[in-house]
Amino acid sequence: MRKQHRWEIDAIEESVARVDVDGQGTMHVPQWMLPRGVREGDVLAVHHEVTSEHSVLRLERDAAATERARRAAADYKRAPAPDPDMRL
Repeated sequence: MRKQHRWEIDAIEESVARVDVDGQGTMHVPQWMLPRGVREGDVLAVHHEVTSEHSVLRLERDAAATERARRAAADYKRAPAPDPDMRL
C-alpha cells in the first residue's frame, strides 16, 4: 500500500522538528531524519510505502508548496487586526 502525506516544519529546536502532519496534528521528528537543509516553514512531500515486511518513508522538500505556505503566512501577518469594538 502506498500513501502520500504533507508535512510542514513548524519549528526545529535542539535537533528535533515539530511537524504539522496533513493539517491534522503535530508530531516530533529527529532532525537527522529530515532532508539536509530543511528549515522552519518548509513543506515536505512524504511518500509512505507499507508491506507486510517493511514500512518505508521517502521525504522530499516540496519547493512549490513551501513557497505557497510562506506567502500565505506573510499575508496572514500583514492582515489588519480585528476591531476590538466590533460586535458579532
